[in-house]
Amino acid sequence: MPHLLLTLNPAPDVTKDLRALALTLTALTEEHLDKDPALTAVRIEPWPETGWFIGGRSMAADSRASYHLEVLVTAGTNDEAQIAAYLAAVHATLARTLGPLHPVSYGVVRQQPATAWGYGGLTQAQRRRTGRGVGGQPEPAGVQIGSAVKERPPWRIS
Repeated sequence: MPHLLLTLNPAPDVTKDLRALALTLTALTEEHLDKDPALTAVRIEPWPETGWFIGGRSMAADSRASYHLEVLVTAGTNDEAQIAAYLAAVHATLARTLGPLHPVSYGVVRQQPATAWGYGGLTQAQRRRTGRGVGGQPEPAGVQIGSAVKERPPWRIS
């Protein structure tokens, strides 16, 4: 159940299909972080180059794009290798999508304690204790929120 916030400053003359970009980020999040696409929320905020600065220089004076992606996941559900592969895949994808990227483009995966966040009015810790999923329904087989997944989640396709 990650939440993704992509703030981006696209290169000039790059047309963005935000829905396609959200679907791509959702797919990468499933592939590399094993997150259920049905529980993945993506918010994309295009930011004007006049309000984006790197090294004190406005991106209005630069022909490259830049981004800041912040992803919230439950602590302990992903390891260092998964996160590194995810950030590399996201960077490569955004370079193809947005055009040449400024090297100072950031990706952050924040691992929140299960007691500090959730959805639908329940923390992830409450969901783990009670086994409640979306809409208060039981979690699907194989999903263990807040701990390692022991078997392939049902939403994963081989």
